[in-house]
Amino acid sequence: MGSIDSFAFITPAMMATFGIVFLILSRYQLPSAFAWGLGFLFGALGLLVSIAPLPETASALIGDVFYFISFYYYGEALLIAFRMPLYMRERLAFAVLCLLVDLYIVIGLGSLHAELLLVDISISLLLGVPLIMVAPRARRWMEWAMIIITGLVVIDTVAVVLIFNLVEQSSDQLSSFQESDYSRFSQLSTGLLSLTFALAAFGSMMVEILARYRDVAARDPLTGLLNRRGFDEVAAASLAGEGRKGAVIVTDIDLFKQVNDQVGHEAGDQVICALADQLRVDMPRGAVAARFGGEEFVVFVPGITLAEGGVLAQAIRMRFAAHDWRSIGIERQITASFGVAMVEFGEQELRAPIARADKALYAAKAAGRNRVMTEGASPGREDTTATVIELAEVGRKRRTL
Repeated sequence: MGSIDSFAFITPAMMATFGIVFLILSRYQLPSAFAWGLGFLFGALGLLVSIAPLPETASALIGDVFYFISFYYYGEALLIAFRMPLYMRERLAFAVLCLLVDLYIVIGLGSLHAELLLVDISISLLLGVPLIMVAPRARRWMEWAMIIITGLVVIDTVAVVLIFNLVEQSSDQLSSFQESDYSRFSQLSTGLLSLTFALAAFGSMMVEILARYRDVAARDPLTGLLNRRGFDEVAAASLAGEGRKGAVIVTDIDLFKQVNDQVGHEAGDQVICALADQLRVDMPRGAVAARFGGEEFVVFVPGITLAEGGVLAQAIRMRFAAHDWRSIGIERQITASFGVAMVEFGEQELRAPIARADKALYAAKAAGRNRVMTEGASPGREDTTATVIELAEVGRKRRTL
């Protein structure tokens, strides 16, 4: 008996410690950490109230409120971790309704069995429904571990109360709770599962931290696009598969040094970001865009032909050339040149296609800038596909006047 009583104090202390750690981690912009922290802190308070020397009615009601808050935030932490809608109103309305019924059971009926059955089934739903919603999104092994351990918490909560109500023949008085088999068994199971549950939550956040740092290392801080390292990794995955084809587009802002010299580097950064935004808007699903350095960008679009790559580059070129820069003190037009190359069957990396697109880009620069050139096109003239698209755009504008 003494060892169980000691264990009853160890469990809330452990949960409170994890709760404080999670709240500290929430200061580092980990989305789910705050909800995990509140969940474990209120869970610890619920356990403490259940063993505190309080009147049985007060102990039952206060403890139940703490358990509902705890499982509410456990469910919210799961939804946040898997980037799901929170359904806050629905979950809160369910919790309040169950607490009102619990108030009637405790004060009006004084039934320990009914109170435990209502509370344990209700908090299991507060956690179990979000668990069912997020389970299909699990991909990493740590996410699956979190799903499995959360499932065990739900199963344990339901199983213990069902066994206590259906199998054990014990007193139905609220005052008998602390001496009941339910109390002793739930202390043991809660203690063991809480430690595993907290470690799984902590592990999932560590994976989130690592993924964030990996993403930061792979992205250009100015534009938010991939950097060269990130491009190599993502493009390699996109290129995987025998015979996968596509087009590579290389673009460079024309006479960019003049922008920096005339209006400053801050305005120059805004011009770079504008081209990055244009790429982000116009790129089809599955495309991989990156800033390779300075004012140079590279895009890989899987599954399109060379001609389609030229059409896409031409559309981007025209929209960027039409941008009004007067808000940042630039009175002239700023343009970009584009080179497009094909990724042929059997090419397992993009180094060679990028080199060919880069060569086409230099041809576009040599031909007068503000144009699209595809590999193999004549250096002396702009790509014919691009010219056709430009003429079609001019015709469309005339029809709207």
